[in-house]
Amino acid sequence: MSRTPRLVPRSRTRGRALVACSLGVALVTAGCSSSGDGEAAPPSYERSDDVTADVLPQLAANGEDVEAADDAAWLVDATVADVDEGTPVTLVARTADGWTEVDEGETDATGWVSLTSRASGDLHVVVGEGEDAIGAEVSTDDAPAATFTDDFDDDSVDVEGATWVTRDQGYIGVRTCSRASSDAAEVTDGVLRLSVLEDPDRKGDECTLPGRRKKFPYRLNGHVGTEGTVGFTYGFAAARIKTQAARGQHAAFWMQAVGGQRSGGPKKGGAEIDVIEYFGGGHPEGGLTSFTYYLDKAGKKQTVGGWLPDGKELGDDWAEQFHVFSLEWTPDEYVFRIDDRVTQRLEGPTAGRPEFLILSLLSSDYELPRFDGELPETMEVDWVRVWETGPKR
Repeated sequence: MSRTPRLVPRSRTRGRALVACSLGVALVTAGCSSSGDGEAAPPSYERSDDVTADVLPQLAANGEDVEAADDAAWLVDATVADVDEGTPVTLVARTADGWTEVDEGETDATGWVSLTSRASGDLHVVVGEGEDAIGAEVSTDDAPAATFTDDFDDDSVDVEGATWVTRDQGYIGVRTCSRASSDAAEVTDGVLRLSVLEDPDRKGDECTLPGRRKKFPYRLNGHVGTEGTVGFTYGFAAARIKTQAARGQHAAFWMQAVGGQRSGGPKKGGAEIDVIEYFGGGHPEGGLTSFTYYLDKAGKKQTVGGWLPDGKELGDDWAEQFHVFSLEWTPDEYVFRIDDRVTQRLEGPTAGRPEFLILSLLSSDYELPRFDGELPETMEVDWVRVWETGPKR
């Protein structure tokens, strides 16, 4: 892929050079400055109101291996005024190697860019080089604090006092051939495993769908939630998930209103918020969706959101790697992310009541004819975290 030529802010004259070090190599040929004790100093730039930045929680952590929620990368949302699209922006943090360039991105048409850092503490957002360098300083201390974390380091599902409880609703609704069961949810080696498997109590029985000749074995689904144990209103919620591979079922991280939805719109009645659903590899629409549902004043269901238009560009490694799927929920909008990438923004009104968390791997009736794998299919959840902020953060 060709890169946009390197650009600097228009009509800027700056009097100080950028002298940050990246793994011992200067970002510019001027070399590294010293703090006086032999250690490289922070980057030098002119602080400017044209560069604004905000530190979000630790929302990025893709990879194959299990890791703690505390090890995820911080997100920095930065905006640069009066620059061309494709302007490079650098994030500098203090690491074990000194002040280091930890990420670089390019601005979009509005001047916005998302950057990540696994290093905590002071961070510097820098635009331009040499005498044109401008920037801003932020700190991870200013990010919202986590209010709930589950790293699944113990048996936290379907035991006395458990945070997560199976939502066994029987063979009903859009899942007449499957039901939730505690047999399809287990915590092992620091991971919550939710599966779709054949129901041993219905072995030999077959489920027939209306209008179809083909019959399907009855299935058990992993489907757990925190209703009655954990709920929150506004803020961030994230889950690090490795999805199933096959079609015929969908992995999901979602939320519902505590006490059930009511009519009157989302602010009054709450909403169902589907942070992510993944319908398996080879799906013609890419397989990824983010939705919200609410009941209007007449009690009629309204749907906002849909298929992620660039789902195929987000990767085809969903069954091999963990990704962090997150929601930023304010009174005015929902922002959905996969790791550091904003995948969808839905402007308000948004849910105004407490919501509880749900994790599931569900095989709905409409998916069964497209099943192309072998049971059991499994999704893995490494951790779940909430940063409740209230209406303002």
